[in-house]
Amino acid sequence: MASKAQTQASGSMLAMIPAVLYVASIAGWGFLELYAQSGFEHGERTYDWSIESLSDLGVDYRQVHPLKHYNVTSHRFAAMNYAFFQAGAIFAIGQLILLYTSRKQHTQETTTLRTLRLLLTLFVAGGMVLLGSIHGGPREKFWKIIGWHWNGLTLVATAGNLNSILSAVVGNQLGRHESNGAFRALSLGLGVGGLYSFYQFLSLPEWDWKTPVGLWQRGSIYPVLAWELLSAISILVSAGTCSSSKPKRA
Repeated sequence: MASKAQTQASGSMLAMIPAVLYVASIAGWGFLELYAQSGFEHGERTYDWSIESLSDLGVDYRQVHPLKHYNVTSHRFAAMNYAFFQAGAIFAIGQLILLYTSRKQHTQETTTLRTLRLLLTLFVAGGMVLLGSIHGGPREKFWKIIGWHWNGLTLVATAGNLNSILSAVVGNQLGRHESNGAFRALSLGLGVGGLYSFYQFLSLPEWDWKTPVGLWQRGSIYPVLAWELLSAISILVSAGTCSSSKPKRA
C-alpha cells in the first residue's frame, strides 16, 4: 500500500512539470514576441499587430515586400524564431509527460484519443520548427520554399486546435485535470475559435498592406498557447483539490 501511494505521489509530482513548463513557455512567448516587435522597423508610426504577422517578425533580412507600400526589417528576428522553437518543444514535452503519467489510467474509450493526441502533438512540434526555420518572406517565395513555412502554420493551427477539441470529448485522457467541466468547455471553445481563425486566414483575399494577416494568423496560434495555460491552471487546481481531500493523520 505504501509503495502504491508513493508511486501515485511520484506520478502527481511528475504531472506538475508540464504545468510549470507551460506557464514558462507562455511567459517566454509573450516576452520574446514583444521584444521582437520593439525591433521591427517599418513605415508606420506604430506596430500594428493585426496587419504585421508573426511570420514578418521572424524574417532575418530586410523585406522589399511587393504587397506593402513600405519596407520592413525585423532586427530582433531571432527572438521570434526562438519563440516558435521553444513553444513547439515545450508543447511536445508537456504532452509526452502527461501521456506517460496517465498511462495506467487510460480506458478503452480513451486509448484511440490518446493515440490521436500523440500524433497531433508531434505535428504541432514539427509545425513550430518549420515556422521558425523556414521564413515567410519574399526571398523564400522566390526560392519556392515558402510553402514549407505555411505548412508549418497549417500543422500548428489544425493539429494544435484539434488537440484542444479532442481534450474536451472525453474526460481524464491525460490526467484527472481533463475531467473538469470548465476545462473541457473552454478547451472546446479555444479549439473551435482557433480553427475558425485559420479558416479566415485561408479565406483572405489577395494580400496588400491593409490585409489583416497578423490578426488571423495570431488567432490561429494563440488559442493553442492559451490551451496550454488552461491546462497548467487545471493541473494545479486538480493537484490542490486532491491534496486537500486526503484524510489528515491523527
